[in-house]
Amino acid sequence: MKKSFIKVGIIYSVGQILSKAITFLLMPLYIKKLGIEVYGQLALVDTILDFILSFVIVSIFAGFTRYYREYNEIDRKKLKNTAINFALIMIIIDIIFVIIFGRKISSVVIGIDNSYYIFCMIVMRAILTQFIMLMLREYDLNYEAQITVVINLVNMLASVGLTILFVVKLNRGIKGIYEAYNIVNLIILIYLFVKNLKTYKMEIDFNMLKSMLKFSAGLIPSSISSTVLTLSDRYFLKGYKSYAETGIYSMGYKFGTLIDPVFVGPFNSIFTPFKFQVWSEDDASIKLNNMYRTYHLLGCFFLLGISMFTKSVLLICKLGEQIEAYKIVPLILISYFVYGKAAFYSLGIQVKNKTYLDGVIMMAGGILNILLNIVLIKPMGMYGAATATIVSYLFMNILYYFVGKKFYFIKYENLIVIKLYIISIILYVGYYFISKNNQNIIIDIIIATILMGIYLLMLIILKIVSKEEVNLYILKFKNKLIKR
Repeated sequence: MKKSFIKVGIIYSVGQILSKAITFLLMPLYIKKLGIEVYGQLALVDTILDFILSFVIVSIFAGFTRYYREYNEIDRKKLKNTAINFALIMIIIDIIFVIIFGRKISSVVIGIDNSYYIFCMIVMRAILTQFIMLMLREYDLNYEAQITVVINLVNMLASVGLTILFVVKLNRGIKGIYEAYNIVNLIILIYLFVKNLKTYKMEIDFNMLKSMLKFSAGLIPSSISSTVLTLSDRYFLKGYKSYAETGIYSMGYKFGTLIDPVFVGPFNSIFTPFKFQVWSEDDASIKLNNMYRTYHLLGCFFLLGISMFTKSVLLICKLGEQIEAYKIVPLILISYFVYGKAAFYSLGIQVKNKTYLDGVIMMAGGILNILLNIVLIKPMGMYGAATATIVSYLFMNILYYFVGKKFYFIKYENLIVIKLYIISIILYVGYYFISKNNQNIIIDIIIATILMGIYLLMLIILKIVSKEEVNLYILKFKNKLIKR
């Protein structure tokens, strides 16, 4: 019996929202305890983590995801064991690499106090994070969202508790943040490994490994290029401006990337297995278009919501000058929202196993981003960095569309999408000018709430969502309340 995609998506969303909410509680703590300049240094360290995440175990879980549905239950266990054992081999190689080259790399790339120790902590966190993702992937593929969400929430809560202890009580600074995450990640990984011990064997099927690596390794250049897109702006900001402006930009960037864990990530968690399941079916066009419409309906809602409520959150946190970060949030949100559409356009590349093209496209986007950062950051500061990000992601999305359709073409219906974009732009521009000089939290929340209500109303007025659909959702909601 198939589980409801919407139900699974909601579970993922709730888990991601709670996780992010906990993370955002730490932001004022970091800024007040570490200072905005050290917070800027932390932002650079975090982007290095993102870069290393791309290849510590060759993102083998991506290949595992791609081929999982193509095997029966027995062979799926062999596929999983192959991925796990390959990851263990890669960990040994990673450790040797850090021992030999770590000091030189850390002094150049990080360049702050205790850089080698911090670099070791970064690599350790990357290894543990990737391994946990691999161990949880089978639950995702079987739509067992509750397990993944609960484990991730426990991980986050424990990490936050230890982080507060290490940073506030023990004054460990950036080192303490990474030490806390590594301790908790190690405990979670041990738990997952013991939980899966019954099905684990020391085996590697080289044909399976070859297929997974061909898919996963093809994504490495794109993962690295993707990190360059978020890494280069921090470095140029640090060079052209200061750690302080880097810190403010990073704060705004965090709010902007909220759309990923709150919406894009959960959506793709259900859409990725779904698209691999339906792409060859006769009615694939209808099913994929329904998902495309859903992506934009919900995506624009979250995009507007985060854009308009960010200022209120910053006002509540009483961060003073850092409140200016809210102005770059919409640009970052749009960047990630647009890039999320690549999940639709890249389907042809993925089903034809042409994942090396991901790397080419991402590399092109990364190069463009670096060039734009050089041109825009010096005169425009963090606004130049945000502009460079959105232009780069738009450029990559266009490339994904034209390259992907050569291998597998679905004609997506964009009339509704255009209407949604127009509504969203008008509402946000209205919000910006109405609340520009407002410093009252209550008034700001009221303005944002009214405009969000107008968005929902416009969906019905413009017949983007039919009254029948609305009535159906209301009826389902009432039935659930009655059952409770």
